[in-house]
Amino acid sequence: MVRQLLFVLVALFTLPGQAQSWCAPGATWTYNAGMALAGFQRLTYTHDTLIGDFNAQVIDRYSAIQYPQPPLGQTYTEPYTSYTPVALITRSDSEVIFLLSGAAWDTLYWFGADPGEHWFPAHVNDTTCAPITVADTGTTVVDGVPLRWLHTMDGITVMERVGSNWDIYMYCPNWLIDGPMGLRCYSDNETSYQLVSGECEVLVGVGEFAFASDRMIHPNPGTDHFTLSLPAGPHIVTLFDATGRVVQQQQIQDPLTMIDAAHLPSGIYLVKVDEGLTPVRWVKE
Repeated sequence: MVRQLLFVLVALFTLPGQAQSWCAPGATWTYNAGMALAGFQRLTYTHDTLIGDFNAQVIDRYSAIQYPQPPLGQTYTEPYTSYTPVALITRSDSEVIFLLSGAAWDTLYWFGADPGEHWFPAHVNDTTCAPITVADTGTTVVDGVPLRWLHTMDGITVMERVGSNWDIYMYCPNWLIDGPMGLRCYSDNETSYQLVSGECEVLVGVGEFAFASDRMIHPNPGTDHFTLSLPAGPHIVTLFDATGRVVQQQQIQDPLTMIDAAHLPSGIYLVKVDEGLTPVRWVKE
């Protein structure tokens, strides 16, 4: 009986620490758009869900991508934006972070790996794929929080909470991959980790209004309404729920407009104003 009680106490005190190694409250990752592209991709941990017997984390994705126009590297298109409410589903188990694909889980990160140990990129079954081999490990302190890290033989750094410094996914070291390239920023409610100077979300040739998202909606969190502060309209305002479903859409004209949300249940919503502008996350309490 004493041994059983001791086991329960150990579990209670160790589980929270393990959970914080990944998807801490408020976790947000911002990456460069990709090779020769301008813009960014932002991923955000939104909520937990049950997948079978596992407690899993849901991560969404917002992309604002600009494509180069001649002459190369000097001008870019207007941003093409997209939102995916369920981009990734992950779970943590001791020192391993797993990624869901279909009904199968596979290793995304192995924070507990020692030098010389390896794993393969999640859900890659090609036999030509080389393993991800650990070269070195250590611990760094970010805003008072100790976070373990590991360096791989191909020069990638993987850190607790932050993940990879290249992309949220791990790739075969011997493959050339075209996709998001380079972590710009990571933050959660406790820590902030930035690999670039200046803004985390940058578009080329886009006015300040596109980046006024944190100031254009208030109160946030709110209850039965919120107010939008915008340039003179017209504007199309669209609200999405946590599943990506459109729950409200309306046209507005005035610079200050109150949006009625009394009919909506409590939860997380994405407020999109027109096209090409960064959506705003609004929480109804």
